Amino acid sequence: MLELFYFFKRYLDDKDIAERSPAVLSAHSMVCALMQDSSSLSLQRLPDMVRRITNSRISALALGLVLSVLVAALDYSTGYELRFAILQLVPIALATWTAGLIAGILIVSVSSVFWLVSFGSTHPYSGDFFFYWEGVAMVTVYIAFVLLLTRLRQALTRSDERFVRVLEELHAAVYVADQDSGEMLYANRSLARLIDADPYSQSTAKLAARFGFGNAPLAKRDDEHSQSMQSGFISHEARDPTNGRWYLVQVGPIPWKSGRSVSVQVITDISEQKRAQALKRQHQDMLHQTARIAALAEIASSLAHEVNQPLTAIVSYNDACLRLLNNPGCEKSEVITALQRCREQALRAGRIISRVREFIRSKRPNPTRCHINSLVRESIELLEAQLEDKDICVEMSLSEHLPSIHADQTLLVQVIVNLVQNAIDATEKSAPSDRKLTLMSGNTGNGEIVVSVSDRGAGIPETIGDQLYTPLFTTKSQGLGLGLSICRSVVEAHGGRIWHEANSECGCTFHITLPPEVV
Repeated sequence: MLELFYFFKRYLDDKDIAERSPAVLSAHSMVCALMQDSSSLSLQRLPDMVRRITNSRISALALGLVLSVLVAALDYSTGYELRFAILQLVPIALATWTAGLIAGILIVSVSSVFWLVSFGSTHPYSGDFFFYWEGVAMVTVYIAFVLLLTRLRQALTRSDERFVRVLEELHAAVYVADQDSGEMLYANRSLARLIDADPYSQSTAKLAARFGFGNAPLAKRDDEHSQSMQSGFISHEARDPTNGRWYLVQVGPIPWKSGRSVSVQVITDISEQKRAQALKRQHQDMLHQTARIAALAEIASSLAHEVNQPLTAIVSYNDACLRLLNNPGCEKSEVITALQRCREQALRAGRIISRVREFIRSKRPNPTRCHINSLVRESIELLEAQLEDKDICVEMSLSEHLPSIHADQTLLVQVIVNLVQNAIDATEKSAPSDRKLTLMSGNTGNGEIVVSVSDRGAGIPETIGDQLYTPLFTTKSQGLGLGLSICRSVVEAHGGRIWHEANSECGCTFHITLPPEVV
């Protein structure tokens, strides 16, 4: 506005004194007076003054009327040489945008009346038709401008209303805060329900401390997370000490209309998700426990046969020792050999019982450094008696240059034993020449360790697919449907995966992959 006054003053100063009319002299004095009054205002306060005026409809309408009168007076004082009527769009826009359609039409009417009264007697046209034609065109442009600006304002208002309504209907608590001053700029109803108070009366520093950001103010918190904030939102889970519920808190910078440095905080209640995760972990633990208990029945039946072999051998070696000792001419070395073999069988029985106890015992996972080939061999030893009893041949092709793994040995042995047991059940009714199992270990292309268990049984129908790995699904008449589900949980807990595929001739092959130990 001051620049406009300076322009008029320079124009009026350039006019020769002799050529100045009384109207020009009065305009010159009016502009000088306005400039003198305006110079007393602080330019730094001008944006705040304009903002306060435009926030009030009455003030905006009054300012629009003053500007309209000023433009008309300037246009008249210059003898309409510069045609300042186009500047009437400024007060028209101000009134329309702030006070609405009626206020814009009012400014159009006032400016048109001023133009009609002041310019009607001095227009340079040869006839009144051209004068009125210019007036109609000008008023038409003004009214079209008012209508377009009104439509734009309504569209923006509806857009803002939709956006605010979405925020208000969110279940998550959302608020916007100034990062420098900590002022609460916006808060939705969910935040009010969450804190059970008026959000605008609360300190943003207390809210930040309550939901896991500590006692630092927003500005300091922004410095602390500057790198994360530049890349987008940061998020963390926090437990509200007031009600004990869990929340996902997301914070990130957003642009603001006044150019202020602000951040938006979104607080989402995830207590039910945390509870579901805890229940899932409990369910998995119970599933492991149930699987061990279910496996106990099968292991108990095989334990008698497995322990019976070394016990029978011990009895046989003891009988041999007694016969040798009753023979006066017995060799001492033969008695020692028999006792050594008797001792070996006793140790074997002890190892079998120890493995079974370790297999059944419920305990927390205990990851240690181990080699997959050792676990494969241990699994075969645990099922050795059953393999011999069912006349099943086992071929092992184990790569000797595999890296070690970091895993719970008991759980992985349980997985391999379960896969081998399924292969034994699948091969049991096959022809004697097809009663073969193949166990292989090796590396995949991405460095993972893979173990494969292959049989030559009847195979698995393609229609079953991934149902094999769901709890309580089984293809066995006496099965519980927990074995492969447990295998999948254990393997995935170790960062691997399990799958199966049909062999080219007959049977099926199960594969498990495990990541190598990170050195």
